[in-house]
Amino acid sequence: MDEQVSRFTTWENHKRIEDTMTFLNMVTQKYENNQPSDWGIVYKETNMLIGTCGWVYLNETHRRAEIGYALARKHWNRGIITEAVKQVLHLGFHELNLNRIEARCIAENIGSERVMEKVGMQYEGLLREQMFVKGRYVNVKLYSILKNEWNH
Repeated sequence: MDEQVSRFTTWENHKRIEDTMTFLNMVTQKYENNQPSDWGIVYKETNMLIGTCGWVYLNETHRRAEIGYALARKHWNRGIITEAVKQVLHLGFHELNLNRIEARCIAENIGSERVMEKVGMQYEGLLREQMFVKGRYVNVKLYSILKNEWNH
C-alpha cells in the first residue's frame, strides 16, 4: 500500500485490502491453470511476505520469457530482489531450458535497471512510448540475458 512501490509499475497502488486479495486470487488462479505467474518473496527473519518475483510471460515455442518483480520499500537496497531474480533466471535456464529471458522497466526506474544490470542482463534499447500507464505514455527500457551468457 506504499505508493513508492507502485510508482514505476503498470498497476495501481493497493489502496484497500480487497485490492491485494484480488491480486492474490489472480495469482492463485494462474497457478491452478498452470500459467506463468509470480512467486512470493518471504523475508527469512520475520517469515513475512515482502514482495514478488516471477514470470510476466513464458513462451515455450521460442524458449523465452519475461520476468517482473516488486519489493516492499523498507527492504530496498539490500540485494533481496537481485537474489530473487538470480533464482528465477537459474530456474529458467536450467529447469525450463529457456534460451532468452527479458525484463523491462519504465525508463525512470533506475532501481529496477540496476537490478537487471547486476544479474548480467544487457540493455537492448528504449521502446518509446510503448505503454499507456496511469494516464500517460511511458518509455520502456528493455534488457535481456541469453542462456550462454548466464554463468551461475
